[in-house]
Amino acid sequence: MEIARGNTDSENAQVTPESLHSFFREDGKVLGHLVLDSSVNGLSVGGIRMVPEISVTDLCYLARAMTLKCSFLKWPFGGAKAAILTHCDNPSPQQRAGWLESFARHLRPFRGRYLPGVDAGLIAADLNGIRRISRLERVSRTPDSAFYTALTVQTCIEQLAKEQRLKLAGCTVAVEGFGKVGGWVAKQLSQLGCRIAAVSTKKGAIYHPDGLDVERLLRAREALGDDCPNTYEGARKIELSQLLTLPVDLLVPCALSWSIHAANAGEVKARAIVCGANNAATDKAKEVLAARGITCFPDFVSNGGGVLGSSLEVLCMDRARAIVLLREQFEPKVETVLARAKGEGRSPEAVAKDIAAANRKEMKERETAPGNKLSSLAARAYRCGLLPRHIVKYFAAGYIRRMMA
Repeated sequence: MEIARGNTDSENAQVTPESLHSFFREDGKVLGHLVLDSSVNGLSVGGIRMVPEISVTDLCYLARAMTLKCSFLKWPFGGAKAAILTHCDNPSPQQRAGWLESFARHLRPFRGRYLPGVDAGLIAADLNGIRRISRLERVSRTPDSAFYTALTVQTCIEQLAKEQRLKLAGCTVAVEGFGKVGGWVAKQLSQLGCRIAAVSTKKGAIYHPDGLDVERLLRAREALGDDCPNTYEGARKIELSQLLTLPVDLLVPCALSWSIHAANAGEVKARAIVCGANNAATDKAKEVLAARGITCFPDFVSNGGGVLGSSLEVLCMDRARAIVLLREQFEPKVETVLARAKGEGRSPEAVAKDIAAANRKEMKERETAPGNKLSSLAARAYRCGLLPRHIVKYFAAGYIRRMMA
């Protein structure tokens, strides 16, 4: 299936998923899309976002990022992504609820094939409503995936800083997209001693080279949402595009796709880019950055914590236990990427994609292995609520270590 290209056509390679499904409203407008990029054991996983508009092309790239993410982690799922289109900026609560319910009903035929998660524009209550109506899986608690996404961003920054001999205490950071993920990134990095020099939302951006008061910003975001930068006193207001070209040590994009492209990559001054968002930089931009000696860490690695950490919590773990297991499994993988990239003279992304491809091949081979059928049946029974939680909790850590080995 050929996918129409968007505005970043000439800057990115073609992406062709396994399948694309579009749904429509009664008024003829597009209700939304579901992209299934790949599957493992017949299953694909990926978040649902609710946005005014998104191109099918961009949604396919996001689904491909989920494939790479799961494959790199050796997490036994394929990649997917879904979007509900509002066609307006501020739908009424009644409109929003109606579109959520309609989209959920359209997902019913994908039971046993697609596992949804929270993405931009949705909250945990929305996801639980979709789960209940679509019957895709049992309704369970929905962990804060943004926290875990930020945690793996932090881990990649720590490992990259070690490799580049960069002292994190006092280093400057610009966070594009001070939302759920960006807020956690700013909080976690500030606790390491980093100076959060700039943040942005879709409504404004601020900069102070000596660092911003992150806790004050978080309180303002809680009260005012995306207006929080505009009420912050003691910092310089800047254009949204300026944040990407500030003289900082680390740039952390946590907004939507393709904010770094060929036209502005030559102006980036950060020494490294570590993404909380998927597809923050186009392929062409990455080439420009690499030629300038700026490390662009693979986003499908750095933001992999959302899917992994959430899954760990759902498997009957508390956050403290999930963090320990996530770090145990994730840190060595990041170290391997950086060590191989340095030893082979290649980019971290090229190495990470090779690892993801090898892992995916191994996971596909496991599908036909004699012992896999029993594991798959147990996993399906758990998702349907047929396995007692205390049994799942007892076996969860061992299962995860075996899957990700």
